[in-house]
Amino acid sequence: MARSSWGCRSKPAQRIHRRTAACLAAGLACALTASAQIALGPSSQLAQLLAQNHVKQAILKPPQGILRYPYLVPSGPYYELFDWDSYFMGVALSYDHQGEPLASSVEDFLSFVNENADDPGYTPREIAPTTFWALPEMCKPFLAQAAYRASLTMGSVEWLRPWYRRLADTIHFWEDTRQQPNGLFVWFNGVESGVDNNPAVSDRPALSTEGVDLQCYLYREYEAMAILAAKLGYARDAAEYRDKAAALRSRIQTLMWSPSAGMYLNIDARTGKKIDILTWTDFVPLWAGVATPAQAHQMIDAHLLNPKEFWTPYGIRGLAPNQPLYDPVHGYWRGPVWILTNYLLMHGLMNYGYPKQAIQLARNTQNLLIRDLKATGGMNECYNPDTGKPEGDDHFVSWDLLAEHMLEEAQTNHDPTALKMF
Repeated sequence: MARSSWGCRSKPAQRIHRRTAACLAAGLACALTASAQIALGPSSQLAQLLAQNHVKQAILKPPQGILRYPYLVPSGPYYELFDWDSYFMGVALSYDHQGEPLASSVEDFLSFVNENADDPGYTPREIAPTTFWALPEMCKPFLAQAAYRASLTMGSVEWLRPWYRRLADTIHFWEDTRQQPNGLFVWFNGVESGVDNNPAVSDRPALSTEGVDLQCYLYREYEAMAILAAKLGYARDAAEYRDKAAALRSRIQTLMWSPSAGMYLNIDARTGKKIDILTWTDFVPLWAGVATPAQAHQMIDAHLLNPKEFWTPYGIRGLAPNQPLYDPVHGYWRGPVWILTNYLLMHGLMNYGYPKQAIQLARNTQNLLIRDLKATGGMNECYNPDTGKPEGDDHFVSWDLLAEHMLEEAQTNHDPTALKMF
């Protein structure tokens, strides 16, 4: 099987990966000078605490078992390779100029494409060193975005050339097995979506929910694939992906928008009816840049910034309190605040002209993690929207790393998840 030049097990490559691991382990220990101890702002405080607690130390695992390339994991008890966790951790690591860990994580996923399943293009969303996990749930459509982010960080897309066709096959999997007659796509279940207990996604029967978030992720996958194809010299592919992105964006805007709710809503593929449940995933079109300006302003003004629904001093609720299943303490994705949600919707606010609110959300997010790191030495999966108390698994890393540069991004209007030609 073809490997990238730096991903093979040659001695130079081993030295590269040892240097990468050492850099990640060191974290930001040298970033602060003595003078910075005076009146630290939230960004500097958070950076200092991340370094002091060696948060990045255990997030890059060496090749082991069926995972043949170094791979990113949320630290703590985790040893599996996860799909969107890897992508967002790679976004965070781009500030440390580390693209190889994300690239090799993509290689691990793609090494299973067309090798171990009957469905062409399938790869599981979670892989442990000894076995696949979470079958038959598909890897979320983030691999092209991850390949793009790794290439941008490393300054070259050539590492992807041996893997390009397999990456394209993952897109074909969604089109061949999940696309509905109306052109939208369905989640297998809530767990596959990553928002495990999202009440707007039906688990039974499977394959029955057209998710707003899924369409947006696939829209971005098409956009990322268009850029990657163009960089690799596949002009026809690039044009095809651009056309598919434009068509999907149009379908999202017309089929999933609810004028009465002033929101995008999931659709029950069995009936064609919208699922009238207000959840944070309804706002993903703001991050993806899919919403029209008029739609975005209605969503943001009536819902996102509404303290009776999603806006809190600690970030964005996972579910509006007026929903029957809302639970701010034990709800997991049904009420508590998640750093990933805050991050994506901060950029959604920036995309549509709400810089003041984006800056406030970034500052609140950083202060939330600072408080947790000071109290426990770690970060958490999710937080109580009313008190800021940790409510999920502790010493969680993953996309919490995105918070380190949130305020900087909000103040400078910089988005490291943006997709543009490089």
